[in-house]
Amino acid sequence: MKVINLFLMTTLLGGCLYAGDNNILAARGDLFSALNGYSIEFVDEEPKLAKTEYIEDNNFKLNESMTAFRGYTVLNSKKYRKDTYVENFLRPTQDVVLHSASVPVKFSSKEKYRVLGVSEIDGRDYRLVDSGLKGFVVLVDEEGNLFKKMGQIKGNYLVLMDTEYYIAPKGAKMSNALNTHSVQTKPTKGFDLKFDGVKMDRIWFTYLDYNNDEGNKGSFENISFPLNAGVIEINGLAFRVLKVDNDRLDYIILKNKR
Repeated sequence: MKVINLFLMTTLLGGCLYAGDNNILAARGDLFSALNGYSIEFVDEEPKLAKTEYIEDNNFKLNESMTAFRGYTVLNSKKYRKDTYVENFLRPTQDVVLHSASVPVKFSSKEKYRVLGVSEIDGRDYRLVDSGLKGFVVLVDEEGNLFKKMGQIKGNYLVLMDTEYYIAPKGAKMSNALNTHSVQTKPTKGFDLKFDGVKMDRIWFTYLDYNNDEGNKGSFENISFPLNAGVIEINGLAFRVLKVDNDRLDYIILKNKR
């Protein structure tokens, strides 16, 4: 009977160990990180919209002779939306090296380094900067000072390494270095009037209107005026036809009420 009980206990123990390989040890690792680490507030890697501005563009030149060839713009007035995005980076004010008994970690003052997240340690916020070593980060406080220890990201926690680094030069700092780029839309408002030649004793134009609900798609319309119209007025703008044929229009803008 004792031999049978011993066999059953051995079998159950083996089952527990097997289960431990799959669940218990992994959970134990997560628990270790939570107990010995600091929670991380990760930074969104997608660029953030910083500002939006509207830009107006037109070719209005009062009382100045102008020329438009067939297919080219005679008058235009367009409004664009310009979106500016920013990404959060840090840059050393000078070349920095973190020395230890192992491989040194270097940062160049000519490079920008991405901030992966923020952790609070002993009441101070530290930005976590990619060290170039997978899973390991350098800590930088709000004043730009580098922390003497590196950290390892484990899940949602930061675990500080035991090794202390010597930072050279002493007092080296990192400063904010925002990475910005702008995206300009197609016209969202306004119009574009293009010369389309002479047909049947009329001057023809292609009118593109951007003032619609779909913004940058616009709508086309073919319009015409008598060949001897002299002065043509569109959207508060008036221009005099000086000379015109099927390939070229010479004109002068007389007024602008826009």
